[in-house]
Amino acid sequence: MAEQPQFEVLIVGGGLLGTTAALVLAHYGIKVVLVEKKSWSDTLLAKSARIDEETMLVLEQIGVLKELLPLLHPLEGIQIVDKRARVLMQFNQTSKSDFAPLYGFYQPEIQTVLQKKARKNPLITIWDNQEVETLEEQDNGSILAYLSTPKKLKYSHFTTDYVLVCNGQYSRIANFLGIAIQDYKYSSSVLCVDATAATAVDQPKFVQTIYDSEFPVTRIPHGAYRERWEFQIPTAQINDPAIHQKVRTLLEEWSKRPLEIQSSFVYSFETKILEKWQDGRIFIAGDAAHIMPPYLGLSLSAGIKDVANLAAKWSLVQQQKMPATTLQRYQIERIDNVKYLIRLNLWVKRLFESSKLKWIRFFVPIIPKWLLTRTWDTSSLVRSGTLGSRLRGAGTVALLPLVINNKAKEVGLNSILGDYYTIIAMDSNPVDAIQVRYLEYLAKMETKFIRIIPSQKTFLEDHRVAESVYDQKGKVAAMMQEKKAAFLIVRPDRIVYEYCSNTQKLNAALAQLMISEPPYVVNKNDDDDE
Repeated sequence: MAEQPQFEVLIVGGGLLGTTAALVLAHYGIKVVLVEKKSWSDTLLAKSARIDEETMLVLEQIGVLKELLPLLHPLEGIQIVDKRARVLMQFNQTSKSDFAPLYGFYQPEIQTVLQKKARKNPLITIWDNQEVETLEEQDNGSILAYLSTPKKLKYSHFTTDYVLVCNGQYSRIANFLGIAIQDYKYSSSVLCVDATAATAVDQPKFVQTIYDSEFPVTRIPHGAYRERWEFQIPTAQINDPAIHQKVRTLLEEWSKRPLEIQSSFVYSFETKILEKWQDGRIFIAGDAAHIMPPYLGLSLSAGIKDVANLAAKWSLVQQQKMPATTLQRYQIERIDNVKYLIRLNLWVKRLFESSKLKWIRFFVPIIPKWLLTRTWDTSSLVRSGTLGSRLRGAGTVALLPLVINNKAKEVGLNSILGDYYTIIAMDSNPVDAIQVRYLEYLAKMETKFIRIIPSQKTFLEDHRVAESVYDQKGKVAAMMQEKKAAFLIVRPDRIVYEYCSNTQKLNAALAQLMISEPPYVVNKNDDDDE
C-alpha cells in the first residue's frame, strides 16, 4: 500500500532560490521539506548579485522585505563605459512601482536573513548534507523520495505530494528525467570577485560594464562599502594563475579606493532551456529549467518569478479550489519572459563585440547624451494562460504603488492584496458591482475586495466586505486612468487578469474567470459541516 505523503512539497536545493521557494510556499500554508546536499549555512559561494522590482513584490508579499531593504542598493539600469569611465551607452530600466527597477546586494547577507526566517517557520523542514538520489511515483500519485547522506553512509526515504527542483543548472534530477533541451549554443565563464573597502564612497546608481578591457568587466555597487566585479574571461583561460594576478592588477587600476577581496569564484554557464519544466508531479524552476547569460543579472529574479507563479497554483490545488491541471499552465505562463531575457542577454553580448562602441568612443564629447541613452523593459508579460481579454495590460505585473491603510499607515498596495484573486475598484465598493452568482463563487474562493479612495475625497471605511485604502499621492488613480479602467482584477501571483472599464465588463471578466478557473470543489470537511 502506498504511503501517505509526509510533506506537500519537496524542494531540491537550498540555495537562495530554494530558500525563497520554501518561504513563498509556506506563506501559502504549504508544508515543505528542503533538501540541500551541502551544509545549508554555507553561503560563501554566491553568484547572485541583482534582483528586479518584480522580485521585490514577491519578497514584500511573503513579509521579508523590511529586513532585506537595508541590505539592498537601488540601481537604475546598466551603463557601458570605456577604461576612461566615459559612458558610451546607458540603458535605463523602466520602473512602474515605488521600488527602484533594480537592486544590487551581497548574497550571503540576503541568504542569512532568509535562512533565519525559514528556520523559524513551522511549515518548513530543513535537511542539509543530504542528497536526493531518486524519485518514484506511488499508486496514490504521491512521490517516494530516496535520500543519501554520503558522509555517514546512511539512506532514508519519505513521501511528498510534489517535488520542486531548484538546484541549479547542472541538476541531476533534470538529467534523470531525460528532458530534451533547447540549446542556444553560447557558453562562457565569469570570474566573480566580491570586495569591500574601509572607506565609503557615493556609489553609482548603475551597473557598469567596461567593454574595452582585455575582457569585459562588470562592476555592481552594493552600498557604500561593498562591490561585485565580474570578469568575463574565456573558459580556456579562466584557471590560468596569470589571469588571477591580472584581475588583482585591474582592481587596483580601476577601483576608486583600496579593496579587500572577500571571496572569488568561477561561474561557468551555458544558455539553454528545458523543453519541459514539469514531469508528472515533479516541477523544475530557475537555472535548473533555464540557463541564461549573466549580463543582465536577472537569472535569480526569473527563478523567483517561476516559484511565485507555481506556488500560487499549488496553493489553490492543495486547497481543492482548482484541479491539478491548473499546474500545467506554469511553463506556458513563464516561458515567454524567460526566452525574452535570454535573447536580450545575447544582444548585449553581441553589442560588446560590435564595432559600434568603438565608433561611439571617438565622438562621446560631441554626441548628445540622449542619443546614447535607451530604455528597456524586462518586466514579465504572460501571453498565454489564465487571463481576461488580453487587452489594456492583462498579463502584465501589477506593480502597485504606496497607499494609506485604515490605520493611517503608508503601505504598499501589493502587501495587502489577497492570496487568491483581488478585485480593486476606483472610488466604489467592488462588491456592489458584482452579480450575485459571481459573488458566491468569489466568496468561496476567498477573493479580496479593495476600494480605492481618491486623494481629493475624505477617507471613509466601508465595512461591507471591501477594505478601503487612501490613494494619497494619486498614483493608483493615474494608473487606472491610463488603462481607462474602473476595476482591476489581480491574480495571486500579482499578474493582472483584467482591467475593466465598467460594471458590465467586470462581470463578463468574472464569467470568463469561472470558465478558466473551474468552480469550487466541495471537499469532505464541507460535507461533514453540513
